[in-house]
Amino acid sequence: MTWFRRRPKQTVPAATVDLDVARRAADAVNRGDVDEANRIVNATSDPQAHAYEAFRLIDLEG
Repeated sequence: MTWFRRRPKQTVPAATVDLDVARRAADAVNRGDVDEANRIVNATSDPQAHAYEAFRLIDLEG
């Protein structure tokens, strides 16, 4: 008998990210229009996945 049982990990299906949407959101952030980027990713079926992908595309040097 053990005190703790391991729960099986819940599998979450990977979201399909539209790279064009992520690029548009990243471009909006690069222009300084964060509200537009927010509107773009919130219009998708998975805003968190699209925002994460857009974050990877933001130009930090510009």
